[in-house]
Amino acid sequence: MQVNEGLKAGDLEGVVSKTFSVDQYKSKMGDDRNIMVLAFSVDSLAPAKDLERFAETGYKEVMDADATPGTLEDGKHRVFVEFARVEQVDQHIYKFLEDLKKLTNIEMFQFTYHKRDVPFEASAKNLADVLPRTPIAYTQKVNSLRLGEVKDFFDKFAMMEFKLDNNIMSVKKHGMKEQENLKFNLHAFGETQMLLKEVKAFSIDQNAMAECLHLTKYFGPYQITKTTEDRFIFSKEGESALLSKCGW
Repeated sequence: MQVNEGLKAGDLEGVVSKTFSVDQYKSKMGDDRNIMVLAFSVDSLAPAKDLERFAETGYKEVMDADATPGTLEDGKHRVFVEFARVEQVDQHIYKFLEDLKKLTNIEMFQFTYHKRDVPFEASAKNLADVLPRTPIAYTQKVNSLRLGEVKDFFDKFAMMEFKLDNNIMSVKKHGMKEQENLKFNLHAFGETQMLLKEVKAFSIDQNAMAECLHLTKYFGPYQITKTTEDRFIFSKEGESALLSKCGW
């Protein structure tokens, strides 16, 4: 059975992972609020290019499809497929997946959302329930996920009162006095290697070292450094937060 120009049923069997991610990567076509990015893992370049062509030529709802020319850390290629974030986007993706099933002989795809590892079955119901289908819904969902990620980074064992409001982070250790609350501006959070690319230089004078030591005593075993821009980098287990003091 011909599925798309040049491709037949089963042509991509065994080379495309059944798990894809949604909104994990940034769109190259525009603002992430307006565009949803699906990322598929493919074993080698030739089938990755086949999947790219399949997505681009067969679906008017697909804004762009792009296969990475080289492999990523896991040794696989990624194929990014971009859809407009509209109310019907779940239906557009479901239709696309139903045809992709014929190429891959995958009975049911599954997807992860944003940076989370928990997979959902790519059923029509889950696509409608999990995916934010408007710019407002996307902003709300990502902000909620970000709050959870940052809170878990700083307060995994619920030892603090923690708030994040418009990138102002407030923390207070349980049992401490009100005046010992600390407030920070949260400038960035994510993988340490990516965050360090934004740093120009580090401050290593005595005052900076004393401030880092004070914060280490307050927060615990983080690698804390100060930049020449009066910002602090908190690092742990491959993730980092870039903060600056707020009101103190």
